[in-house]
Amino acid sequence: MTSTALSLDGVRILDLSRVLAGPFCGMLLADLGADVIKIEDTGAGDESRTWPPHKDGESAAYLVINRNKRDLTLDLKAPEGAAVLKKFVASADVLIENFRTGTMEGFGLGYDTLSAINPGLIYCSVSAFGRTGPRKDGAGYEALMQAFSGIMSITGEPDGPPVRAGVSFLDLTTGIFSAFGIVNALLYRAKTGLGQRVDGSLLETAVTLLNYHAEGYLLTGAVPKPLGSAHPSLSPYRTFRCRDGQWVFIAGANDRFWQKLVGALDLPALRDERFATNLGRVRHRAELEAAVSEAIVAFDREPLLKLLEDAGVPATPVNTVDQVMNDPQTAARQMIERVLHPRLGEIPVIGTPVKFSRMRPGARTPAPLQGEHTDQVLAEFGYSADEISALRAKKVVR
Repeated sequence: MTSTALSLDGVRILDLSRVLAGPFCGMLLADLGADVIKIEDTGAGDESRTWPPHKDGESAAYLVINRNKRDLTLDLKAPEGAAVLKKFVASADVLIENFRTGTMEGFGLGYDTLSAINPGLIYCSVSAFGRTGPRKDGAGYEALMQAFSGIMSITGEPDGPPVRAGVSFLDLTTGIFSAFGIVNALLYRAKTGLGQRVDGSLLETAVTLLNYHAEGYLLTGAVPKPLGSAHPSLSPYRTFRCRDGQWVFIAGANDRFWQKLVGALDLPALRDERFATNLGRVRHRAELEAAVSEAIVAFDREPLLKLLEDAGVPATPVNTVDQVMNDPQTAARQMIERVLHPRLGEIPVIGTPVKFSRMRPGARTPAPLQGEHTDQVLAEFGYSADEISALRAKKVVR
């Protein structure tokens, strides 16, 4: 039985971040009930507002990772703006920022300053390289960090150019790790009463996600190479093209599945002892995958998938984005929710990726307009109507 209560109800978060990693972190926490106050500058605001595609002037990128938040504009460069933030911090639980290293300190809003105001504050900094080390001042964006981290060197077809992954997985996973860090810091504070700094970076996310590739190098000195859709430790485990030009992914991931695949495709030549074990199949990858490709190109995709399903071979069509968004499983898992936007009316948004038996997190409110809740939030923190008007007259808020 689910309840309307959520795990982060009552947790107040100041989200100063922009674009992807920080806002996605804030979104995950907002989905779980936190009161996330997005603080944008008084100029153009979050750059993701400009990213196409747009629907009637509203960016899909901005809409999907800023739902469940309230929005306030604030000029942190102005002393009055910094003073407003300090007043917020006194009763906040968490602050998220992804400015370049040293920027918050330049505003007079670094961790040491704000933790002195509120020792229980959890101050989460998201950056390219982390807040220490020789590269700490370096700027970094998703594609730059895919390149720097080595991930781009193992992505793409063999002998082809390095390729950027099609999704911004480093930004988004850094947001996940940062949210994980914040929740653990909240648990620590519950035990000790003390806040702390949480330091997340795209580089450390990338090294973590390199995982067995990086560990393999550390243990053996073997430098991974790109294999297209294939897997360095398994074969056949990749895409194959069918007669009708469509693609399937086949996961002959162990000896049992391999034998099922050989039987389904009627490939007695592949019962060769060289291919009997996964280690042998990986060693003789080129010959094996060439033979499998030759067999598969004799089939259209749908009959092939039916044949493999009946044989118990794990396989799937290589879907396009529209196909997976329209798949009944996506709908069954409530991964498309709907919210009412003040300009767009009812819109679809991507749902929360973790399900709970006693809670129902999800999209409750749409991504806010820039400055939509400025007056409301300032009033909650004790500012009078005259004080708010004075801040607006000085362009500290919009």
